Amino acid sequence: MFTELLSEPGRLGEHYKFFHRYSLGNQALAVSQMVDRGIPIGPISSFNGWKRLGRRVKKGEKAIALWMPIVKKELIRKDDGTEEEATKLFFVMKNNWFALAQTEPTDPENPGTVSTPETPEWDRRMALENLGITEVPFDHVDGNCQGFARPNKGEIAINPLAALPWKTTFHELAHCLLHSKQAESAFIDDGVVDITIEEAEAESVAFLCCATLGLPGLEEARGYVQAWLGSSAKAEEFAKKSAARVFSAADKILKAGTNASKEGEVGNE
Repeated sequence: MFTELLSEPGRLGEHYKFFHRYSLGNQALAVSQMVDRGIPIGPISSFNGWKRLGRRVKKGEKAIALWMPIVKKELIRKDDGTEEEATKLFFVMKNNWFALAQTEPTDPENPGTVSTPETPEWDRRMALENLGITEVPFDHVDGNCQGFARPNKGEIAINPLAALPWKTTFHELAHCLLHSKQAESAFIDDGVVDITIEEAEAESVAFLCCATLGLPGLEEARGYVQAWLGSSAKAEEFAKKSAARVFSAADKILKAGTNASKEGEVGNE
């Protein structure tokens, strides 16, 4: 199973590109408006952006204002009497964005949010309790972010719009089990590929858990592990140094969500 993870073809998920990536300044501006207006902090998008995701803005909701870049071209007369075209960039405040809490599903039968995924083979609530990990509200403005973990606090959060909530849940739980001593800040699953062993370990745990339970996301997990490691040499080193840690974490997560009478460990073939 571990060999398949490092060698079989994978792919990078398109769900990391559904939302526009806002500047830190605009993210802070959006958060401040949500706090002032009592709107739960969450992903933001435009009216049409939410429409493309199968959601609509609720009646009576007022838009959030962000700084929007405007490009203007104008002719400038030079000293010699000739003219040349110049491009100027300036920013204006536009009220074009809405938070997730300001929207509702276009189709009530298909809400598009998965805040509490469940499976009969693995009890998520039981696992969180047994592992001593708390799930907190997802308060990240960037909707491309699938989830995050604060290992030093034993906290995880899953985007209610996450494309693969199971994989993301296992990934964030792995961070809490494996990286609480390394991290003072949050691990954010935003799809940005970085060569970090911590991310490769967490995604490997997610792969093993999803494979064991027959859940989707294996191809994406393989794609990101291989992208994070970056080379066959680094993959070989990873297999030697991290395999035992990865199997141990996956085993703890799976056992924490099953009845104590069910024995057995994650296979390491």
